[in-house]
Amino acid sequence: MSIRSLRLAAGRVGALRLGAPFVAPLAVLALGAFGLPAFGSPAPDSLQAAVQAGAHAFANDSFGGHSTCIACHSNGGFGPGKTPSGMALPSLQGAAARFPQWRGGKLVTLQMQVTRCIRGALGGTPPAPDSARMAELLAYLTALSRGVPMGQQLPELKAPASH
Repeated sequence: MSIRSLRLAAGRVGALRLGAPFVAPLAVLALGAFGLPAFGSPAPDSLQAAVQAGAHAFANDSFGGHSTCIACHSNGGFGPGKTPSGMALPSLQGAAARFPQWRGGKLVTLQMQVTRCIRGALGGTPPAPDSARMAELLAYLTALSRGVPMGQQLPELKAPASH
């Protein structure tokens, strides 16, 4: 697929128009693979720019380790992946919707899982929890979850009785 046809396809769905509130992560990764920006020069303080920066970090940053996120999470997280040891990993589409999770008697948030992956699988140093880089990674993973029902793993809460 050519760069022109990717831009045209993205334009048809309205995902990459300047000023759009959200980015189609696949198009961002596809255009990023060619070393081109997916859209003009968005303001550095836009959500669109944060998602694009997160996609770039996901694909290119080793965080000081020996690999990048795409070593385990193929196709930018859109498809299933596997660890170097061969353990199957699900697609990251919907990952933000599947957290928090209860594992081994502990509550695990998406941010905690990202930190665990960077430290463990990549052998790197995770971004600080309140850093822009961590926020960008979480924005990208949340973009991969767009449209997926949130909180299906959580118990249903009832509103308190009004007095």
